[in-house]
Amino acid sequence: MNRNLLQNQSIVITGAAGGIGSAVAHYLAQLGAKLVIADHDGAAVESLADVLRTQGCATTACATDVTSWSACGELVERCVAEHGGINGLVNLAGIMYLARPWEETSGERARRLLEVNLLGTYQMGVHALTHMQRQGHGAIVNVSSGTQAGMASGGAYAASKGGVASLTYAWAMDGAAHGIRVNAISPVATTAMSQVTDAYLRQQGMLADNRPTVDPMCNAPTVAFLLSPLSSRLNGQVFRVHDKQLQLMSHPAVSLPVMEDDAWDAERIAEAVEHHFGEALPPLGVHGVEARYAPLANALQVPR
Repeated sequence: MNRNLLQNQSIVITGAAGGIGSAVAHYLAQLGAKLVIADHDGAAVESLADVLRTQGCATTACATDVTSWSACGELVERCVAEHGGINGLVNLAGIMYLARPWEETSGERARRLLEVNLLGTYQMGVHALTHMQRQGHGAIVNVSSGTQAGMASGGAYAASKGGVASLTYAWAMDGAAHGIRVNAISPVATTAMSQVTDAYLRQQGMLADNRPTVDPMCNAPTVAFLLSPLSSRLNGQVFRVHDKQLQLMSHPAVSLPVMEDDAWDAERIAEAVEHHFGEALPPLGVHGVEARYAPLANALQVPR
C-alpha cells in the first residue's frame, strides 16, 4: 500500500457513518487524504471523525441529508472552504428495502429510497462537478449495484441504482474535457443494509441461513484506485467488487447486427426477433458477457 497515494487530497464521503462508508473513510485516511465525512446520523459520523483524527487524518464531520439541495451544496462548500478545493467525491449515501409490487401499500417508501439513492447522488454530484469544472480537475465515485440488471422484489432499489449508472456514464462525458473523471463501484458487502434485505429474503424462503459474510473493507481499495492518478485513463466505468473478485460491468449497448426494414409491423418484428436474435436474447439478472464494441452508423449524437 502506497501511504502517499492520496496525500493531501480533499475528499467528501457521504453515507460515511457505517458499513462501506466507514471502511472507505478508514482506508482513504491511511493513504493521506483529507476527509469531509457526512451522514444523516450526526453522532455516528462525529464519532468516526474522532477516531480518524487520533490517527492523524484531517477530518471534518457533517450531519447531512443528501435529499436537500442546499445541504449538499453546503457540504461541498465546506470542503472547498477548509481545503481550498474538492479533489474527490464518494457518493455512498443509500437506503434499501425489498417488496414485491403488490406488497406496496403507498408510494412513500419508494419515494424516500429514490430521493436518497438517486436524487441525493445527483445533487451531491452537481455541486461537486460545478467546483471541479472551475478548478479543472476532480474525480467522483458513485455507487451503483448489480441490481441495475434487475432484482426480484427490488424494483425501486434497482431503478435507483440503474439511474446512478446512467448518471455515471453521462457525467463522464460532461467532465472529460475538464479534467474530471466519473466512475462507479457496484459493491457487495455484509452491512446493516444487507441484513435488512436478507431478513426479507429469509422470510420469503428465498435465502438460506448460511450466506457467507463479506467484509465491507474489500470495496475500499477500488474506491481509492478510482480516486487516484492510477486510474487516470478510466472514465465512465463501473467496477463490481465481490469479496476477492473484481469485475467490470458492461455498458448498455445495442446488440448487433442491426436489422432494417422499410415497413416494420408487428408480424415482421416477431419474425426478425425469432430469426436474428433467438437464443441470443439477454437473460434476466446479472450475467457475464464477452463483448466487442463497435460504432453504430446512426448513433445518437451527444454534445461535447
